[in-house]
Amino acid sequence: MLIRIAPNMSISEDSNWGNYNHLTVHQLLAYIDVNFSVTLGIRPFSTCHCSINHWEDNPMCSKGPDGHIIHLSTREDYWCQWIYQFAHEYCHHLINGMFTGEITGLMWFEETICELASIFHIHVLSLQWESLINSQPHWDQVLLDYQNALLSKNPQLLSATNHPGFLRDWLPLLEQQSYQRNYYNALAARMYPLFAQNYNLWKIILHFGDMRQWDSLSQLFEHLHRTEDESYSHSLRQLQEILLS
Repeated sequence: MLIRIAPNMSISEDSNWGNYNHLTVHQLLAYIDVNFSVTLGIRPFSTCHCSINHWEDNPMCSKGPDGHIIHLSTREDYWCQWIYQFAHEYCHHLINGMFTGEITGLMWFEETICELASIFHIHVLSLQWESLINSQPHWDQVLLDYQNALLSKNPQLLSATNHPGFLRDWLPLLEQQSYQRNYYNALAARMYPLFAQNYNLWKIILHFGDMRQWDSLSQLFEHLHRTEDESYSHSLRQLQEILLS
């Protein structure tokens, strides 16, 4: 059985979620759509239907019969984890690729952007915490502490991103058909200030398409510059300098 929590969003009624505060968690998930919609300049809850299911494996987003299925492994009232997992998978949902499961092309960059989405939404929700129904005091600081832990998770890799040409050295590893989550995290931490300073930069995900189609990051950026608007063109150039200098 599914519980409707937003016009385009339902969650399974499943004992595996444990005993969680339905009102708070459902509102957090809905807020992620609203906040994403603001950054993308689209109407909230206007994407295809998304059903949220519990499972014990790594979170993922897949195609369903009438939209997408987001599989999460969190449970109880681990609100930071709910936000972290859902924001990542909802970013995949919004990018709306082919969902074949293959880690080819620029899927490593999509995974990086989705890791960045988790970090970003944890911060935005910390700013909105007082306006949440049934919110508990001081949880805004808990969210910020969680975000800071993510931003400093891989200090050596993050330090390497300050050196020109670092990505060329990483590409042989990133292009392997396996997840390199520590590298995604370090890249996301490096890119985060640009997306936090200019929310409009998130609009680039509307132009990704299936990330397996791109042969190189340079090719993707050529496409992104052709589809950019003035609200984030400068930030996009800064992002390109970080990654391709």
